[in-house]
Amino acid sequence: MTSSTDELTADYLQRLAAVQPSDLPADLDLFSEDTATRGIRLNKAAYSLKHAEQRELFAADEERWMEQFGLTGEERDLLRRRDWIGLWRGGMTIYVMVKLSGVTGTPLPEIGKQMREAG
Repeated sequence: MTSSTDELTADYLQRLAAVQPSDLPADLDLFSEDTATRGIRLNKAAYSLKHAEQRELFAADEERWMEQFGLTGEERDLLRRRDWIGLWRGGMTIYVMVKLSGVTGTPLPEIGKQMREAG
């Protein structure tokens, strides 16, 4: 069995560097592998909302719902404030963000507005 670090050969890293964008604007909110990795807890939490019992727990006790996923204090704060751009920057994918918006009653245009204003 090989570990994930076995794949990180010099050749692989060189090929990876060749396809990574290098001239992007500094203020671009690029959803990258690093961002996705950072957002694992947030994504697991939001994805759980596909289950009725998780939606019920969220509605009844949002704090207890968040405890299940080992969210950091910052991640919990982003969720409490419905800081959509912060959640995006924290690694939450748009797919699970839509699930979260559904249970919070936040219309998608409101999320878009917040993101545009943050730009």
